[in-house]
Amino acid sequence: MKVKAVLLGELYANGPQENESFSFVMVKWYDYCLPTRKEPEPLDIFGCPRVKMLEEYNIVPLESVVESVHVIPRFHKENQYLVNKYIF
Repeated sequence: MKVKAVLLGELYANGPQENESFSFVMVKWYDYCLPTRKEPEPLDIFGCPRVKMLEEYNIVPLESVVESVHVIPRFHKENQYLVNKYIF
């Protein structure tokens, strides 16, 4: 599964001893597009996985983000994208 950062933020709170902060990112989830009989395309195109956007968002700590990727829309396909992880 892949994710896309939608929002970056930081919360500050006054604690009893010192000010505390929490850096977070709101992410949008993607899942792999599996080949079907109707669309027998491979999982990867030019080394980039095919993914579809899910209707799910989460907030996670910024430190848990592992790498950046480039999500490329496939304009001729509905809800399909390619993930280019070699650009960064």
